[in-house]
Amino acid sequence: RILATMERSHQTSLQLLETLLDIYRNDTEGLKLDLAPVNLALLAEETATTLTNFAANRRVYLSLNYDDSDFRRSLWVNGDALQLQRVLTNLLVNAINHSRRGDRVQVAIESQVSYQVVKIIDTGAGILPEHLPHLFERFYQGHSDRQSQGSGLGLYLSRQIIEAHGGIIWTENRIPSG
Repeated sequence: RILATMERSHQTSLQLLETLLDIYRNDTEGLKLDLAPVNLALLAEETATTLTNFAANRRVYLSLNYDDSDFRRSLWVNGDALQLQRVLTNLLVNAINHSRRGDRVQVAIESQVSYQVVKIIDTGAGILPEHLPHLFERFYQGHSDRQSQGSGLGLYLSRQIIEAHGGIIWTENRIPSG
């Protein structure tokens, strides 16, 4: 048990170091993308599948919604699949971590005329309005009553990745929560 705890701690430290190096590299050299056609629906399905056990352990229900589109045909983007998966994973992990037992986290994908919209929707407590403008800043953590605190780098890295793809990332509160 001690060795397993040490291994988890080591993996967490390595992931943090890799994230710090990626952010530094992105800030100094710019993010280099390996662009190719990416099926967002399939990418979202794969990402959600890898997080199913994580969500189940926290008693959070994870689902996907494809709006009214023929998602297999129309939800393609020109992007870096690995980097986009990092964003989806980060956003889903954050949503799951900030959800209470029995809450629901949903990935909603909508096809627009010239772009695709991916929403991560949760039923958590929401974010205080004064924290919204700072959420994607480096090292910003805001206030949270979740047990484990993050590094304040995940959303910053997600913003770097989305902006390198020519997209935008934002957050908003849903009424009454989430």
